[in-house]
Amino acid sequence: MNPKVSVIIPVYNVERFLTRCLDSVVGQTLREIEIICVDDGSPDRSIDILNRYAAQDDRVRVISQENRGLGGARNRGVDAAAGEYVLFVDSDDWIDPEYCRALYDAARETGADVACASILKSKPSREKWTIRYAERIVVETLEERFRLAHCPPDFYVMNKLIKRERLLDLGLRFRERVCYEDVEYMMRLLGECGRLVTVPGVVYHYMFNATSITKSRQTPKKQQDKYEAHRHFVAYADRIGLRLAPRYRSVTRRLFEWCGVTLLKQKECDGVRTWRLFDFLPIWRTHEKEGNGY
Repeated sequence: MNPKVSVIIPVYNVERFLTRCLDSVVGQTLREIEIICVDDGSPDRSIDILNRYAAQDDRVRVISQENRGLGGARNRGVDAAAGEYVLFVDSDDWIDPEYCRALYDAARETGADVACASILKSKPSREKWTIRYAERIVVETLEERFRLAHCPPDFYVMNKLIKRERLLDLGLRFRERVCYEDVEYMMRLLGECGRLVTVPGVVYHYMFNATSITKSRQTPKKQQDKYEAHRHFVAYADRIGLRLAPRYRSVTRRLFEWCGVTLLKQKECDGVRTWRLFDFLPIWRTHEKEGNGY
C-alpha cells in the first residue's frame, strides 16, 4: 500500500538541528507516511544521523546526491515519492505530533489540493507567529487562495500539504542552484491548483537559522536571484489576472553597496524605474514599455 504522505526533508550541513527535526517526523501520530531524506552533499556528519534513523525505522529512506541546492534536493525527493500527498519539511525546523494527520484529514475531507498550517517562527530571544489560522476555511477562487496562503509576502512551501497528483499534472519543479526558489514554485501552485483549506490547531515550527542560505550574508547572486524571482511573480500575477497591492508590484534591486550599506538601489513598478541613493534620495527615473515575458 502506498503511504498517505511523503515527507521530504532536504539535508545540508544541519547536524545541530537534524535530530530534533527527524524526531518530530518519525513521531507523527499518522503512521502511514514515508520519510525521504535527501542528503545534498552535506559536508558535516548529517549523513551519519540519517543512516542511524534509517536503520531504526523502515519508513526512513536516505538519498545522497552531489550538491544541487535546496530546489534540487526537493525535486529529487518528489521524484522518489509514492505518497498520496507531499509534505516538505526543512531540516532545521520541526512539526507538531498531529501535523501530518490534521493536514491529511482536512485535505481528504474537503477534497483540497493544498492544506495550509500555521507557522511559528522561533528565534533565540522570542517566538512570533508568521501565519496563524484560527479556523478551517475552504476556498477555490484565485484571489482567495493567494490571500489565505499569505502570498505575497510569504511564499512558504514548508507549511503546505500538497496532492502529489496535482504536482505531477502541473509539472511543477523547483529551480535548482538558486535562492528564493519557493517564489516561482508557490506562485504556480496557488495560481493553478484547485481547492485550498486552512488547518487550525497544528503548527510548523520555523527555526530562524542565521547560517541558512537565505538568512546568511547577502551576496550579489542572492540579490539577483531575489530580484528575478520577484519580477517573475509580478509578471505571472498580471498574466493570470491576480491583483497586487502597489507595495508588492514594486521590485527592488541593489546595485552598489559598501560595508553592508546600500549606496544605490533600483526600484521597478509598472514600467517605471527609479534609482535611489542610500535608498531614500531619488536621483533618476525612466519610463519603459517592456513586456512581462513570463
